Amino acid sequence: MVNQFDYLSKRDILSPEAEALVDVETGKRYSYRAFNKRANKVANFLQQVVEFQKGDRLCILAQNSLEYWEAFFGCQKCGGVFSPLNWRLVARELAGLVNDLNPSVLLYDSDLANVASELKQEVTVDHWISLDSKGTEVEGSLSYEEVMNKAASSPSNAVDLSYEDPMGIVFTGGTTGQPKGVMITYNQVAFNTLSTIRDILPGDVYINHLPLFHVGGLYVYAIPLFILGGKVIQMKRWNLDTLVGVINKENPNFFFAVPTQYRMLMNHPDFRSIDFSNVRFLTSGGEPLPLDIIKTYRKAHGVKFKQGFGMTEVGPGCFALDPWDAERKIGSIGTPNFFIDAKVVDPETGKDCDANEVGELQFRGPTVTIGYWNRPELNKTLLDEGGWFSTGDMVYFDDEGYYYVVDRVKDMFISGGENVYPREIEKLLEQHPKIAQVQVIGVPDSKWGEVGRAIIVLKAGQETSEEEIIGFCTEKLAKFKIPKSVRFTDSFTPYISGAGKILKRELRKDFG
Repeated sequence: MVNQFDYLSKRDILSPEAEALVDVETGKRYSYRAFNKRANKVANFLQQVVEFQKGDRLCILAQNSLEYWEAFFGCQKCGGVFSPLNWRLVARELAGLVNDLNPSVLLYDSDLANVASELKQEVTVDHWISLDSKGTEVEGSLSYEEVMNKAASSPSNAVDLSYEDPMGIVFTGGTTGQPKGVMITYNQVAFNTLSTIRDILPGDVYINHLPLFHVGGLYVYAIPLFILGGKVIQMKRWNLDTLVGVINKENPNFFFAVPTQYRMLMNHPDFRSIDFSNVRFLTSGGEPLPLDIIKTYRKAHGVKFKQGFGMTEVGPGCFALDPWDAERKIGSIGTPNFFIDAKVVDPETGKDCDANEVGELQFRGPTVTIGYWNRPELNKTLLDEGGWFSTGDMVYFDDEGYYYVVDRVKDMFISGGENVYPREIEKLLEQHPKIAQVQVIGVPDSKWGEVGRAIIVLKAGQETSEEEIIGFCTEKLAKFKIPKSVRFTDSFTPYISGAGKILKRELRKDFG
């Protein structure tokens, strides 16, 4: 009997010879049958050698690859919890996440072997596996080739799962900068797939360049498409020239990118000769899509855009703006997806807002997470009495029910599609011996959308420079978190509210 949650085995029965997965880096192409056999090998190794149990965690520190997906589905077949790690983080940042997860297995690739080697000195993980052939980069590692040679491709032992069990844990941040592991359940995956049918069709071809440590890369389109029997063209990472070649070769039906990436593609010298003939729509998110991009793609290729809004804790797809509304409702994130309730409330009174009144966005429904990993106190207040999850985003909806993001209650900003949490950066800079106080804000940037700017009050008698402050952050933070500019001020007093809090919106007026 095939377990209902074993998506690849189901596809092996329904469409065994259909192409499922293509690795752009290596040129390898898997049918659903071949893909399933490879995932079975991972599952058998985990169960028989690692003695992997339901609920055990498997971490992966690697760039996108076929092996990444094999590890994902192999873990799933065992009832394990797949926990991808952001390869842009440094070892110090990763150690806290790994210690929080306490995984049985950690996989890494050779590009990140140095980071993995540093990480191994700070965490306790029983089984380290190199995705590359030698497996010697980190002391005591097995090679992935050894794993695959040791294990059988027959079905693994079925595990009893429920829709409330977590399939994965994806880390997100918060206003305090402390990463939180969001538990993604089978329930969320099922209902997100149903919602995604608003966009995709069985047999669609999708180019995926998004990092698989993000819900966007792993859960939004790729997994629903595997369930529906489509094909995922997997890029190792974003590369503009590679993308152009893949579009021309693979004839995709759609792909996702953030506005910065669409503008880069639009400015590519071969843009007007790219073959978009099979593209049904392009989809964008993370920030509003400028009108000139929409018009340029439509004029050059007749291509339409979908837009949306999502978050790790909910969906992850929450809203969609359909192509026919892309220009009429420019700036909108659209309307709520199926199987999700959305409302706007006054953040102080909790009263429901009417149309065109700005308030905090809340969600309710089966696509809301069951909670954060190892955060019992936080989970007690995850939902209010009515079952509503508060997002921290300030929005409004118009008279037709289309939603617009105005600001964030939280101070997070998005840089090149990555969430950046100022408090994490502020806590690091507060350790600098010359700094008395610091605030970090996001400021507009033509390439990345937003980048960080540190505003600093120095200790009496101290002097420093922008270069010194930025240098202090280097090697201690991922590159996308490092402030790109620094401003100095004598005091934050003019920006303090009656409640004693620094008002970042006022800082942005003077320093943004």
